[in-house]
Amino acid sequence: MTDKKKLKLLILSQPQRACLEGLSNRRPQLPTDPVRDELVELGLVAQQGAKWTLTPTGKKVLAAGSNRRNKGGFSV
Repeated sequence: MTDKKKLKLLILSQPQRACLEGLSNRRPQLPTDPVRDELVELGLVAQQGAKWTLTPTGKKVLAAGSNRRNKGGFSV
């Protein structure tokens, strides 16, 4: 039997969403940011050298959150 990955619903808070959008728009980032740390734990953001980038999952979440029908929830 193959194990199917369980889908987990992610609902980002407004600060998390704003941080994710800021990273996608390449806004300057603070050296320490607790909201960004939460996004790292969720696997939506990764550090590349001195810069931060969205992971493929982070890009999907951001795209899904911009869909009005979705209301910001996303299955990972």
